[in-house]
Amino acid sequence: MSIDRVNISNQGIDRSQTAQSNELSRSAGKDRQVPAGSDSIALSHKANELKRLATTIDQSRTEHLNRVKEQLESGTYRVSAKDLAGKLIDSNSK
Repeated sequence: MSIDRVNISNQGIDRSQTAQSNELSRSAGKDRQVPAGSDSIALSHKANELKRLATTIDQSRTEHLNRVKEQLESGTYRVSAKDLAGKLIDSNSK
């Protein structure tokens, strides 16, 4: 069995539907002109809110870990025996 190479040309393509040259501008949304070759991104309100919440959670976690670290270093960190037992039971039941 042999496969012959097929010669394909672009003569049948309508040139009016192809991309414009880099010197021309392209439309990026409502009446906004962006130079061709540049990229941009816009986040929705919900995405911005999620980003803000994630940052808040990270800051809160960091503050908590810093408090625990200080307590461990000073010897004042205490663990509830009841909480520890509950966590051990939960981890063994999984």
